[in-house]
Amino acid sequence: MFGAQTKTVSANHYGHDLNAMAEAVDQRTRVVFVANPNNPTGTLASKGAVTDFLARIPDDVLIVMDEAYFEYLPDPTDLLPLIRSGKKPNLLLMRTFSKIYGLSGLRIGYGVGSPELIQRMEKVRQPFNVNAIAQAGALAALDDQEHVDRTRLNNAEGVEFFQKAFVQMGLEHVPSYANFVLVKVGDGKQVFDYLQKNGVITRPMAGYQLPEWLRISVGLSKRKPAMS
Repeated sequence: MFGAQTKTVSANHYGHDLNAMAEAVDQRTRVVFVANPNNPTGTLASKGAVTDFLARIPDDVLIVMDEAYFEYLPDPTDLLPLIRSGKKPNLLLMRTFSKIYGLSGLRIGYGVGSPELIQRMEKVRQPFNVNAIAQAGALAALDDQEHVDRTRLNNAEGVEFFQKAFVQMGLEHVPSYANFVLVKVGDGKQVFDYLQKNGVITRPMAGYQLPEWLRISVGLSKRKPAMS
């Protein structure tokens, strides 16, 4: 939209090849994006790989770490100390309330960066970009640890259920660290249409150059009763 040139690096086993991404950075690079856990594959880069990657990126390149699924991890890589200590002023962490907090309808998220970086972003931020009701809901969600714990447990059970089922069905899938599982079904669009007609909503992956795959999100183990 803004005329930037995108340089893509091929995935490694459906996950980020952080070594190749670091090598692809040159004097023209301005921003590097990493989603960890990754979407739509659900893969996770190890702490060592992330730490090594961050150390290799020049200070004049903005590193954007998309951590939308951060809260689902039992032992996530905590990058906040790098920002608080001032060691990585070019690091921006992105979080959302749309996933584990269940507030996707409010369209609210947040970023964590150095004061200098946030100050510069404020200059180009659109005014009134988050409404007061969404902010109130997000602040309340931060205090609802019971919901987070319950959702994390439900998600872990759901991911395990799907992955065991795919093994039994002989379907290739990518082990997931997020709240979905990527599974190879053959004709992704055809299977998506069939499932949707039968009341099951999945997401076809042709837009991610994975036409044979579907992304299936974890829900509740039992369908909620219809309201009378």
